[in-house]
Amino acid sequence: MPTCPSILRQLSIALALCLAASACTPQLQSAPSTAEIESLGMLALHAQQAQARATLRHWADQGLPVAQRELGLALFEKDPRSACNWLTQAAGNGDQAAQFALAEVFYKARLGVTKNLTLAQRWYAAAAAQGNDKANFMLARMAKYGEGGPLDLPLSVHYLQLASDQGNAQAMFLLANAYAAGAGVATDPLRAHAWLERSAAGDYAVAIHALALELEGTDQQQAKHLIKEARDERLMHWNQYQ
Repeated sequence: MPTCPSILRQLSIALALCLAASACTPQLQSAPSTAEIESLGMLALHAQQAQARATLRHWADQGLPVAQRELGLALFEKDPRSACNWLTQAAGNGDQAAQFALAEVFYKARLGVTKNLTLAQRWYAAAAAQGNDKANFMLARMAKYGEGGPLDLPLSVHYLQLASDQGNAQAMFLLANAYAAGAGVATDPLRAHAWLERSAAGDYAVAIHALALELEGTDQQQAKHLIKEARDERLMHWNQYQ
């Protein structure tokens, strides 16, 4: 399997060829693809390549939202103010990933900005409208705890359902809890168990552990297997979920 340094070297070679071809061509005939821009983003962020940042800036200045987003992410630690400006432009131009990233900036008070739940909610909603499951999950969380608006459990369940339908295993677990407790929705043990099983199948360690506890009284061997699997998942995917 290629190592991270070897991947970066391959991207560097690709970048050099791309720049060489550009030098021989008076003007780009077409805009770069999303894959090309994101490859440069990796070089700018992880390899700290000045040429990659310069090319991203050139494309960002031309108004390409993906380039604006990748430049913002590349400058996240190096130049927080510029990073925030580029993410804002990309989000305003409709880039879903930038909208979610900008929502996180306001929710977690990153890049030197003051925490602003109203703006966080606005950008989460924009990303969610384009099918971002994590954005729907965060909207569910904000509604559940009354962040950026009144506490609204039924609304929280609504967003959990959307995120779950989009495959978010953590949302499935919380949706299972909502059905089990009747929080914002009518109590339904069968749906609660079904969503718990789907969350566990999605490798969400907490759900795997909870399902194991349910099985302890009926199938101790399977319960032990699930508990071990939950521990392994925590080690392998400790930062995968919100």
